[in-house]
Amino acid sequence: MIAFGRGICGRLSESGEKEWLETNGRGGYAMGTVAGCNTRRYHGLLTVPLRPPVQRFQVLNRLEESVFINNTRYPLSCQAYPGVVHPHGYHYLERFRLDPFPVWTYTVSNVRLEKTFFLRYGEDTAVVLYRHLAGPKIAIETRPLVTCRDHHHIVREDERFKDRFEISPHLVKLKCTSDHTLFMGAEEGTFNQDSFWYLNQEYEWEKMRGLEHREDAFSPGLFRFELDLGRTVALVFSTQERKSSEALDWSRQERLLRKQILDKSAVRGPLADRLVLAADQFIVDRDKGSSVIAGYPWFEDWSRDAMISLPGLCLATGRTDEAWEMLELYAAHLKEGLLPVRFPDADAPVDYNAVDAPLWFILAVQKYLKATNDTERVKRLLPAMRQIADSYQRGTQFGIRMDQDGLIAASTDGQALTWMDAKVENTPVTPRSGKAVEIQALWYNALQFLTELDFKLNEPSRGYDKLAAIARASFNEKFWNESAGYLYDRINGRDRAGAVRPNALFAISLPYEILEESRFRPVVDTAWRELYTTYGLRTLAPGDPNYKGKFEGPPEDRDAAYHQGSVWAWLMGSFLTAYVKAYGPSETTKAQVDEFLRPLLDHLTEGGVGSFSEVFEGDAPHAPRGCPAQAWSVAEILRVLWEEGVVV
Repeated sequence: MIAFGRGICGRLSESGEKEWLETNGRGGYAMGTVAGCNTRRYHGLLTVPLRPPVQRFQVLNRLEESVFINNTRYPLSCQAYPGVVHPHGYHYLERFRLDPFPVWTYTVSNVRLEKTFFLRYGEDTAVVLYRHLAGPKIAIETRPLVTCRDHHHIVREDERFKDRFEISPHLVKLKCTSDHTLFMGAEEGTFNQDSFWYLNQEYEWEKMRGLEHREDAFSPGLFRFELDLGRTVALVFSTQERKSSEALDWSRQERLLRKQILDKSAVRGPLADRLVLAADQFIVDRDKGSSVIAGYPWFEDWSRDAMISLPGLCLATGRTDEAWEMLELYAAHLKEGLLPVRFPDADAPVDYNAVDAPLWFILAVQKYLKATNDTERVKRLLPAMRQIADSYQRGTQFGIRMDQDGLIAASTDGQALTWMDAKVENTPVTPRSGKAVEIQALWYNALQFLTELDFKLNEPSRGYDKLAAIARASFNEKFWNESAGYLYDRINGRDRAGAVRPNALFAISLPYEILEESRFRPVVDTAWRELYTTYGLRTLAPGDPNYKGKFEGPPEDRDAAYHQGSVWAWLMGSFLTAYVKAYGPSETTKAQVDEFLRPLLDHLTEGGVGSFSEVFEGDAPHAPRGCPAQAWSVAEILRVLWEEGVVV
């Protein structure tokens, strides 16, 4: 459980920056701040996938809530408008806890009131429970505000809700789209029609990001409840008609589901337990299989992120069936040895311009085999893995090909094919055409794993072992930068990029290391000295003239800093694995890994409550930026806890 008291809850500067997240396994989500003040366009209490798990559509933006004590009204809500915050309900907020879903406790005069919020797993249903804990009889009025729009967009007052409502004493039906209806119901409450727009809600995060930041939201009216001491009432929002009288049973079911997720996990402990629950939020159903939402609130399911995340999200948590479903799903989408970069929100063309994603797929299969020893299943994936290796040898799209030295080159004008893929005005910010260091590490590991499988399965040799030997010799000859005691980040003809970046660590951290062992420690020590921060690794050393230590401003400024100094949490995983290999698996090493991991507990209460952010600023104090909940950030820490047997 994570909890905050009045010292944080009562200050908007604190409670307005801490974000909670609820998901439903379908791609739907709800998120907001501890204070209850929406600060992003994505904050809302029910955002549903029109094409699960993507094409997310916000239906319920927020609630305006008030408690009545002896006919005196006390507002519990909070929202920013131009030049003002109104009302200031957080002044009454005594406590917030994540237990396992968001719970708010308000103290108003001699009344204590508890509000619980959760999404039902497997369906688009949001539940609000109000429980009267102490004091005289009270009344609660709750006014839903709806938007009915794509979750990336913002709506202004218009006619979209005209003649779209059916209203009865306990239920409101809102036709959101031709195929989707929002049901708002409270069997123990009454609904009073009182329709109008709330204008100019202001979203501070969008303003900071240089985006449109004011929105209007529509309220059809309000629900009213009468509560005696000890009574609990429910308000339900769903895309199907649901009985609010069943909400308490749903609450118990949700708690049981989350307990079962923890019970089956292979890693436990204060840090692990929180991250295991966070991991569940990214695993979603797709096409009768499983996939990974890369980050909330704005990412879809990306193949690179899914394959990197799979060991931590699924194997470390004991969810091997979902891991297999992901591998099957992505194998089915291979095309000329490449994986789709992502499954887009709309009916847009699918891009395949990721040189590393197929190699991460092979690594995910390798980790799956080690965790399960299920050679029969893995054998079914051999054709897909061989397609990747053979396509890279022959050459495939985007100039991806094996060179005569056994290394993989990838060059196409205007394309950013590695994970450092940010562009400004369609130009890659971090040019990495040619032979990128981590691609060689992934390629060598893939060849060695395919060789291992041929041996285990008594398959005839396909020459992967010979290719691996050539690649390793070429790599150690060409990529070692003797003067820096580090690896070049990429080689393109005679051009060798000497910038100190974290990608060198993959030459050590993968199961089959392409780098000579004598060079492990210099690489790790340089990364530790130049790139390491409390929450991850910088993407570029601060001494580099291209380094950008701030991640702020409009999209083009943020994209320019994305891989030019910003800290990425997921890189902590490769750093720690490389550290263990460089310093050896001793008790001293394990204690140091513990020291690296322990501060991560603090971040679970700093940004996205209970989860891990996408990026941080390169300059201290390394403020969290990007998505407040990122799959591979969570996954790579879980993987390290699992593989190194550390309890934090």
